[in-house]
Amino acid sequence: MSRKVLRILVVDDHPLVREGLRTAIRATFATALVEEAGSAPQALASISAGHPDLILLDVNLPGENGIDLARRIRTTDKRVKLLMVAGEADPWSVKEALEAGASGFVTKTRSADFLGQAMNTVLEGETVLCSDAQAALQRAELRSEAATEPPGPAVLSEREREILRHLAHGDNTKTVARSLQISPKTVETHRQHIMRKLGVNSVAALTRYAVRHGLIQA
Repeated sequence: MSRKVLRILVVDDHPLVREGLRTAIRATFATALVEEAGSAPQALASISAGHPDLILLDVNLPGENGIDLARRIRTTDKRVKLLMVAGEADPWSVKEALEAGASGFVTKTRSADFLGQAMNTVLEGETVLCSDAQAALQRAELRSEAATEPPGPAVLSEREREILRHLAHGDNTKTVARSLQISPKTVETHRQHIMRKLGVNSVAALTRYAVRHGLIQA
């Protein structure tokens, strides 16, 4: 009886990062079938066609961040294992990733050996967090919801960050819509999503956030 071939999907918008992850996967699972996707639509298409066993999912994707994508994946596939990969571990991202259905969270600063161990742990049905993610989660648990700091810009999609910059510069909805060639209703929807994700309730707060995180000049 032949053994089932392990299928792994790598989702990251940077080709060099995907190549590095593929190499790390090969070092642990030499016979695995590894596929790649550079965006949320590509990932969803690959999942529908191939039904992977494990997905290495970047938190910061263009158009739709990895955490929102993880939620979408979970609505259609409860079986696939999700391992989030990020440039850094902030409290909001780690907490939301786990709540979205991820079984692990590792940063890109970890070694290939660590990633291999993390993949095995997740495939065995357990949860794994790198030390940075553990520390971030502890910080999130120590402070109340009201005192939680806004998450980093990585929680926003590329389009949301673009709209945030326009709003922070003082552009109104119609001006943003005309500049980006989208409808005012779409701009307003993005604005509401941005405020929800960042936990702010005014354009002034969005402006302070954009300055603090270097998205615009003060």
